[in-house]
Amino acid sequence: TKSYEWRRSQLLAIEAMLRAEEVKIAEALAKDLRRPEAESTLYDVTASLAEVQYALSNLHNWMRPESVSTPTFLQPASSWIRKEPKGIVYIIAPYNFPFYLTFGPLIASISAGNCAVIKPPEQCDASSNLIKELCEKYLDQDACRVYLGEIPEATELLSRRWDHIFYTGNGLVGRIVMEAAAKHLCPVTLELGGKSPVVFDRGFSASQLKLAAKRIANIGLFVNAGQLCISPDYILVHKEVAKDLTDALKEAVGIMNPTRDSTEHLGRLVNRRHYDRIKNMIDTSGGQVICGGSAAEAGADAAKCFVPPTIIASPDLSSPAMVEEAFGPMMSVVPVDDLDSAIEFINDRETPLALYVFSPSSSRAKYVIDRTSSGGVCINDTAMHLANPALPFGGSGPSGFGAYHGKHGFDELSHKRAVMSRSLRLDVERFPPYKDFWVKVQCMLG
Repeated sequence: TKSYEWRRSQLLAIEAMLRAEEVKIAEALAKDLRRPEAESTLYDVTASLAEVQYALSNLHNWMRPESVSTPTFLQPASSWIRKEPKGIVYIIAPYNFPFYLTFGPLIASISAGNCAVIKPPEQCDASSNLIKELCEKYLDQDACRVYLGEIPEATELLSRRWDHIFYTGNGLVGRIVMEAAAKHLCPVTLELGGKSPVVFDRGFSASQLKLAAKRIANIGLFVNAGQLCISPDYILVHKEVAKDLTDALKEAVGIMNPTRDSTEHLGRLVNRRHYDRIKNMIDTSGGQVICGGSAAEAGADAAKCFVPPTIIASPDLSSPAMVEEAFGPMMSVVPVDDLDSAIEFINDRETPLALYVFSPSSSRAKYVIDRTSSGGVCINDTAMHLANPALPFGGSGPSGFGAYHGKHGFDELSHKRAVMSRSLRLDVERFPPYKDFWVKVQCMLG
């Protein structure tokens, strides 16, 4: 698996698979998440294609040894860094984007020359079975295996010795993964989540405010029913424009969901447990439900695991809606006095996976970014930084660690091996008895 030719052949196979099996992938996602075909094509197929094409275009350069400088006192010599495979990578994929979040890490693993063992999500039977079928059909089975099963099977796999574990999911399981990896001193990449905030500044024109509201509502409430690890969870908005933004969000929801009686174009929560969790968060929020909600009259349907896009104004800050990650089609709007209040609010909580700053002023956006921390930032949009394969994607602290996409994934799953080659034609007096050796070294070092 070390050769450029093997890596390229496997990446080409993934590209061919995504193109040929697009319909099957959309059908599987419709069964598991009742997701619209267009959404599945865009966020699972097209996004994966972009990732593999970027890798194919840059793989040769990524694999080249990296020359580095050599200090004068070590001359004559040359130094470089080899990028070598780590070995076998264990990839644990989540249910929300089962194809994209399986093939993204797999593309990074193959690019780095590793073998991979994949555990697809147990919550998505159709998607997991298809992932196994497609990997067996298109990829080298000596280097890529897929194992299905529930929690016991995943736990058994986790207990084995791996060269790297790549986990995407929640922090609770992330801790379990870390504990298992520690027994073998195995390196880990954790792509977790948390509550990703929006900081919404004042000063927008009416048209800009409407566009901003659409961008927030689309990712936060509509795409995959809000089941994204970087979904905007709550909005810290300047109190002077809080009502204007709330009205614009409600209008945006109406535009994107014009026929409330027909919700077939909207995705569903993955199962009843998650439906009940979201319903409880809405019911106990202590805020004003601006649109949507958990009532049947609003369109909520337990049998279909459907909750309509829901906006809550001024929730109780100690309620589950403001403490737990929503990971569903609900969003809270929290008025604040100014940008400093928003910054303080964010810094009092765990580091988010994503931070979204909406401001007509680049200097005020920078002011927020300079005073906060997050895995990634997007200014005047939501989640679009994820779509750029040249940017690293990863968390910080409780939202995860390690990063991938593009070269960042290649580096994450490569061992950087230090190499130095020295000449035998010349040497300094560095052997016992030392005489004046250390004096000479100190002179050379200045």
